[in-house]
Amino acid sequence: MTAKHVPSEHLLSSSDYLSVVRDFALSKGISIETLLRDSDLSPSDFINPPKLVNNFIVTKVGINLYNELSNPLCETIEFGLCMTASSHGSLGIAVQCAANLNEAYSILKAFYNTRINSQDIQMEKEASHLKVFLKNKYEMTEDKALQRFFDLATLFSIAINTLRALDQSRLKGQIIINVDAQAPESFPYHLLNGTHVIFDQPELSMLIPQEWLEIPLSIANPDISKAAVEKCEDEMKLLCSSDLIGKVRIHLQQIEGAMPSLSDIAERFHMSSATFKRKLKEKETTYQALKDEIRIELATKLIKDTDKSFEDIAEILGYSDASNFTKAFKSWLGLTPKAFRHNLTEVLSTNKSN
Repeated sequence: MTAKHVPSEHLLSSSDYLSVVRDFALSKGISIETLLRDSDLSPSDFINPPKLVNNFIVTKVGINLYNELSNPLCETIEFGLCMTASSHGSLGIAVQCAANLNEAYSILKAFYNTRINSQDIQMEKEASHLKVFLKNKYEMTEDKALQRFFDLATLFSIAINTLRALDQSRLKGQIIINVDAQAPESFPYHLLNGTHVIFDQPELSMLIPQEWLEIPLSIANPDISKAAVEKCEDEMKLLCSSDLIGKVRIHLQQIEGAMPSLSDIAERFHMSSATFKRKLKEKETTYQALKDEIRIELATKLIKDTDKSFEDIAEILGYSDASNFTKAFKSWLGLTPKAFRHNLTEVLSTNKSN
């Protein structure tokens, strides 16, 4: 099969997983320098990476980790244990606070791509179980054993967090994890209380008893789950937008404080500053124009919907003071604060038409 070409900026993973890899590696005595080898990440980038990271970078760090492990198939359980619900960002909160397991897994399936968009999580209902498995959306070049290590760790994480979210005194049966590999020596079955691992299976998958799906989760909270789902929806918009301008606008709308520099935003979308400027020029716009547009939108919303002072709005938009804020929008000068608020929409519309 011919590998499907996928632009590198479209393959993204949550940087939360870099932190999980880092902490797990340190617990194994693996140095940061070893993890970062040939990854194009600096130590400072590794400590404070952007929210989404090129998947090829995450994979390279993962390969470095894998190559340092003495028995990866055994150690994948420990790695999965490091992925707590909080490791999965907004998705983890939405799932953890869902009404029951059925709703939680529906959210997981719908928004799994906010965590890594090169894979889908698939679910199939069987006679007595819900089967859960991972499927790559694109042709992958990584070694199958490496892919199995990370996919199995993900399934272990889902299994462990599922058990933590339920009242185990009400549970009958076990989670079953099928592994498409031979059983290694000294596999730590004892670390997976409530989960049965079966090796030498035709596929890698997880089976959840159907009767568990309607059991309420122990910390169900519909308001928190709804808020987290809304955050996931925003993250999906950023991932699913194929238009660079749309992606930049969505990203800038989520920024609090000073807007990133051109070089920072270009790096965020995995391209050089020159390439980023050229792509925007092809769309007949500039980064400065996009920043101004987003600031006008944010200023409009803050002035219309809140009682915040000019000083507060200036700070929110990343200006050093209110004076610089008003200078940046000099077409609004001459209006009193009250008139400024009352006529803002009309003023913006007039300026735009001019």
